[in-house]
Amino acid sequence: MRWLIACVLVLFSPFAIADGRFYGEVHLAAGGVQHSGVDFYPVFGSVSAGLYLFPNIGVEVFADTGLSSDKSDGFDMDIEQAYGIAARLQSPAIGGLQGYVVLGYVNYTLNQDSLPTASLAGSSVNEDFTGARISVGLMQRLKRYSNLLVSAEFRHYNADEPLRVDALVLGLRVNTP
Repeated sequence: MRWLIACVLVLFSPFAIADGRFYGEVHLAAGGVQHSGVDFYPVFGSVSAGLYLFPNIGVEVFADTGLSSDKSDGFDMDIEQAYGIAARLQSPAIGGLQGYVVLGYVNYTLNQDSLPTASLAGSSVNEDFTGARISVGLMQRLKRYSNLLVSAEFRHYNADEPLRVDALVLGLRVNTP
């Protein structure tokens, strides 16, 4: 019985000195969509909420929405929306800095319109894709507000299509006390 109590205390004691179990994050992303040799750079926002299951290991849900589209070669491309679930794996903090990887499943929608000057004027394609979402990033804790962190990450949305969707993301995160 003593071993069981000791194991439970060892497992859950990091939560007593670490951040709370829940967190929320908002992001601003500069996307990069490559389709049929044409590059687009739409801007989108993202929000995520998560729960730590173990120290530095959590699960989160996320949702993205387009903020502005980009025009190239007679087309207008937008990341209309995305949502999914992911696992978060992060390193212990060293001087308030932590690295992390987010591995998840995403469903996202791209909207492509032809511009009035293009030969296909007035046509619109709105298509859903599903696949993996992979993020690699760094978080830095703010000294003055210990429950706030800023983050920077590279994000990739994968689909079995001749399509590449990446993003550079800046975020602000709130941990529960």
